[in-house]
Amino acid sequence: MQPSALQKYGEARLPRYTSYPPSPEFSPTVGSDTYAAWLSGLPSAAPASLYLHVPFCRSMCWYCGCHTTITAKDQPVVEYLDLLRKEIDMVATRAPQPLPVDRVHFVGGTPTIVAPADFVALTDLLLDRFGFADAA
Repeated sequence: MQPSALQKYGEARLPRYTSYPPSPEFSPTVGSDTYAAWLSGLPSAAPASLYLHVPFCRSMCWYCGCHTTITAKDQPVVEYLDLLRKEIDMVATRAPQPLPVDRVHFVGGTPTIVAPADFVALTDLLLDRFGFADAA
């Protein structure tokens, strides 16, 4: 890093892309009813992006700023995938039908922690529940 950039940004509290929605948006006033209203209010023709956070890793990277859990076992990941599938179904049910998806972001943690067969099943579920653009 150049010294001028370090002097300019070294102590700055810059935003980082680590979660969506970003943590300042979390609030006790946003409950399931608010979330459902947001989903049902999405414009039916506007393309949407899906953000799937897989918050598990086998080890912590020295540079990581993501919300993650270190695990040597697969069981927490399997349990999380069960909940993620329920969330996908809930979003698909409450969003305009079919929600036109043009991008999918798998982030984490480490999405590669998901077993290949489970990852294929997850993508199949997404393809089944949402309307994907040809270029997605």
